[in-house]
Amino acid sequence: MYRRVMAFDFDGTLAVDGVVPPALERALERCRAMGHALFLVTGRRFETVALYRLAELFMGIVWENGAVLTHTGSGETYLPFGQLDANLVKALEERGIPFERGLAIAATWMPHDQTLWQVAGAYGGSASIEYNKGAVMVLPPGATKGSGLERLLALCGFSPRNLAAFGDAENDLSMLTLAEVAVAVADAVPAVRELADVVAEAPGPRGVLEVLERYPLAGQFLDIPLKRERPILLGQTEAGSTVSLPASRLAGRNLGVFGDSGTGKSWIVGLIAEGLHHENYQVLLIDPEGDFRGLRVLPRFVSVSGDRSSLPPPSAVVSLLDAGGVSLTLDLSQYPVPLRSGYVTELLRALRPVRERRYRPHWIVLEEAQQFLFSGGEVTGAILPLLAAGGWAFVSYRPDRLSTAVLEVLHHCLFTRVSEPEAARGLREHCRICGLSETRLDEIPMGHALLCSGQMVRMRPAIRRVPHIRHLYKYLDTPLPAGKRFWFRNEHGGIGQEAASLYEFLQLIPILPIDSLEYHDRRQDFARWAEGTLGDGTLAARLRKVANRQYRGEELRQALLRVVASHYEELNALR
Repeated sequence: MYRRVMAFDFDGTLAVDGVVPPALERALERCRAMGHALFLVTGRRFETVALYRLAELFMGIVWENGAVLTHTGSGETYLPFGQLDANLVKALEERGIPFERGLAIAATWMPHDQTLWQVAGAYGGSASIEYNKGAVMVLPPGATKGSGLERLLALCGFSPRNLAAFGDAENDLSMLTLAEVAVAVADAVPAVRELADVVAEAPGPRGVLEVLERYPLAGQFLDIPLKRERPILLGQTEAGSTVSLPASRLAGRNLGVFGDSGTGKSWIVGLIAEGLHHENYQVLLIDPEGDFRGLRVLPRFVSVSGDRSSLPPPSAVVSLLDAGGVSLTLDLSQYPVPLRSGYVTELLRALRPVRERRYRPHWIVLEEAQQFLFSGGEVTGAILPLLAAGGWAFVSYRPDRLSTAVLEVLHHCLFTRVSEPEAARGLREHCRICGLSETRLDEIPMGHALLCSGQMVRMRPAIRRVPHIRHLYKYLDTPLPAGKRFWFRNEHGGIGQEAASLYEFLQLIPILPIDSLEYHDRRQDFARWAEGTLGDGTLAARLRKVANRQYRGEELRQALLRVVASHYEELNALR
């Protein structure tokens, strides 16, 4: 139920001849009482509509086709795009064009639009012209219903990703394009009907009432299929076709991501987080191990971390999410393990009002969920009331340790390899409806993920915008366990050198015999070590490219130096 903001055009959509039918007014009252945020968006001049009691239902009103905004709570009026140039208004008067002047716009009607275009071209600069069936409006630069509504939503703390917009005319197109869900009444102009995700069977206000009763008043907004779905790319099938998840499915439902450690769970969750953030959904990642701190390199994606004395209190984190509108990684890796459950519990309590009033963040990830969501745990008790709204993802290598109450509210899952018998058995029991009982979860290939639909996805590192840094402080400088270090050899055997970290690997490249470098490069051993042991798909892809170019001698040494040194510096900069 994350689509809880609704915006309505007035003439032809909510009203006929300026009158909203009583049945529709009652339906709007019910929507408001159910927790929906309502906005009115009209091309009419400022305060020329007598809304009476209806005005109290709207949190804000967009007037004059987006050029004038009213915030109901404060009573303040804004002109975010300024007013028309005085010379343009004077020219309209001199040409004898009949027009009505608003606070920010001038409006006339056809056939005066041809003369209006001529005057606007000569005097209007970048002023724009909008049509509303027979009416024609000239507006300040940048003003449309969509841009005005976007400003008003931001002022009220809402996101367009929560928005369902209703309209019928050409000037509603920008508003419908802004919205997550576009709704057209039956007698809408063809362009609006073509754009809309839902077209009512009835015209005008009766069509709005029909859609309200079919969807939001029945709690069914989640099930509207979108024409303009925002796909989040996951990877490819073995046949080469792309595989994606609809953003609306992620924001509106609950996802489980399960698999063994080191099999790519965090990588694919980071990929989804990047994709949602890129599409302007707000993301929160609760990250006990610091796996996602690299996301902070993205614009408007921040990372918050600290130990017991320096980590901001949960209320400050929630304030940043609420007021700042940013996506956020909460890195708990330095915070004492025994205190993490208490911190997360307080975070969830502080977050609940924002989720219920602002419907954000749109997607919340709890990594290492088995540490928090066991039966009887304090985090489990705090999170259960929040799960019905959807938009949660739980990541775990031991899903069998999660509370049954949490597993029951998962709508879909992603699996990487699951080799622990008890974990696999628990998943098969939970997912028996999907036919998972016939799937060998311990045979999922490395670098792949299985959707609960049965589709296998080959994950591709190249589609990540941010290098995955799960092992940043585990392999960058810190020695790896003996069995995971890179042991150098040549055609004749070992040469007595090993790299215990990426730093040591980099230091050895200039001094190792060239025949050893050529031996491993030919066999693509470097790429396999980077991907299989370090879990670094980005580095593996770059080393694989070096191998494919078949460098020899010092040319190979320099190519390896460039690739490893630049990658080391990239990771080092993300500390």
